[in-house]
Amino acid sequence: MDRNRFNRTLQELTHRRREVLLEVLAGKSDAAISGALNITEATVRKHIENICNQFEIANEFPDERRSKRPDLIALFRKYQPEFVREKTPDLQFKEAISPEAKASLLGTIYNRDVFVLIDRSGSMVRKDGDTRGLARYKFLQEEVESHVWTILSTERRSVEGSLQKICDRLSVYFFCRDKVGAGPYEIKDASQVQELFHNHPPKGNTFITPTLRQCFKTWIEGGKPKNRGAFFIIYTDGLFDDESNFIQFISEACLEIYDHRQIKFLILGLGEEIDVRHFLSLDFNVNQKNEFNTLVFDRVNEVDNIIDVLQRQLVENPDLVFPDWVLDRYPEFVKKVMMAKPDLRASNVIS
Repeated sequence: MDRNRFNRTLQELTHRRREVLLEVLAGKSDAAISGALNITEATVRKHIENICNQFEIANEFPDERRSKRPDLIALFRKYQPEFVREKTPDLQFKEAISPEAKASLLGTIYNRDVFVLIDRSGSMVRKDGDTRGLARYKFLQEEVESHVWTILSTERRSVEGSLQKICDRLSVYFFCRDKVGAGPYEIKDASQVQELFHNHPPKGNTFITPTLRQCFKTWIEGGKPKNRGAFFIIYTDGLFDDESNFIQFISEACLEIYDHRQIKFLILGLGEEIDVRHFLSLDFNVNQKNEFNTLVFDRVNEVDNIIDVLQRQLVENPDLVFPDWVLDRYPEFVKKVMMAKPDLRASNVIS
């Protein structure tokens, strides 16, 4: 099986088979997988058989399904080694990293790939009080220019004296239809933003997933092997038309990382019609579902400094991090999060 066929097969797996696969790649027994996923051992074995069949792993001994596991693991070691979570030297190294070392490697905004995804749906022509009477798209253009300038100009000196930047260029996409949107456009200067907005006027719907998948694929193939983290900044004025696919994609992305600070998906909403409670619930439900907290929601109008928004999610426990406006206006959401995390104390909430 070549890499292209492997990738297609992986994408075709159902959510349940992905769950079983991850447990298999962790070296767990049928009984352990059964207990973890609350299914029978017979169901576990059937899932494993189907997974192996999908990956074209020959079944020489039909009644000995476990015998195919080494071949399945070997296949993933070849094409997707990050999925294999047995006690390999690489995983042992990751597990051995101290919290201080992790913070040093992952806890800063520097050395990142940055992807900017801009909603160009038809509703972006509407005007709101919180967009100063401007069409949302025009207002957003100015905000994006500001954010891009800040990201490109933020730098510091390392302990060794070298200059560190978040990035020296950003990749911009415009999304609307149910396909990969226009882009990528390489931005090295914030002055390029105005022309991009002019050349991509509002139209269509709000399908985010195809474009986001393309951005993530770019990071997987380029930035990740170079130990670069990534920020995916999504600007939108409404709900995603493919929200279920978006949720599934976030779950798949979490399988590609070993720490939540490697990647962050930041949704920035604007306009008076933005359903804040829905996006807060999306933030909560997606992060509860997955091993890593990678999804963040904020409002464009509440962002004083885009760097602060990015940096505050890189703490050890991002579940405790809330913007001031959420603490003030949505205390029931904060309570909901804290109730779901009984081991966390409300006194430790970070704004």
